Amino acid sequence: MQEVTQEYVDQSITDANLIYNDVVRQAKLNGTVGVTWISRHFPVNWYGASHIINRMEKEELCEPYQGNKPRRVFSEVES
Repeated sequence: MQEVTQEYVDQSITDANLIYNDVVRQAKLNGTVGVTWISRHFPVNWYGASHIINRMEKEELCEPYQGNKPRRVFSEVES
């Protein structure tokens, strides 16, 4: 099991930022996005997937957290 250090988390965020646009593009096609979906379909761990979700929410690309379910991704018209 990987030890969780600040360096590990920082690298996860760096990796997430590199694939961010690809994730957003695919999430818009999907209509929903979630941490599990991101980590299963893209080369990123839980920390990176969480960073992507938080960034998408800050940029108003997806709805806010509402419990244990995927978030709806807003279309271009809605955002």
